Amino acid sequence: MKLLIWGVTGFLMLLWTGAAAMLVAAVNWLAALSADPARQDIQSMDQWPVPEWLSVWMPPGVMELLKANVSGMLESVIAATNWIIPMLGWLSPVIWVVWGLVVALMLALAGGVHVLTGRNKTAAA
Repeated sequence: MKLLIWGVTGFLMLLWTGAAAMLVAAVNWLAALSADPARQDIQSMDQWPVPEWLSVWMPPGVMELLKANVSGMLESVIAATNWIIPMLGWLSPVIWVVWGLVVALMLALAGGVHVLTGRNKTAAA
């Protein structure tokens, strides 16, 4: 039972670490978007050619609509960077501090359950 407790805790910590790493990567990607060349690349996304293998599976109208929606979403993200850029410098450390607090809480919870399962066996004997 104790092995299961620590195995589940380790798995959840692995998922939590992956989520934090992806969030930090997204923050760093957003910081890179503030550069002008990246903005021009995203704004020219409408002119990207559709791969031939994809045109077999999707009608042309759907693909054009999808490109327009993705381009619009990315332009909105770029427009939001004007007020997000000042906090990007301290957002990564804050994410890792929150990650550490959650990991400490997970470990404390798993340790408490570990102790309680040990007490349960000694009380039953």
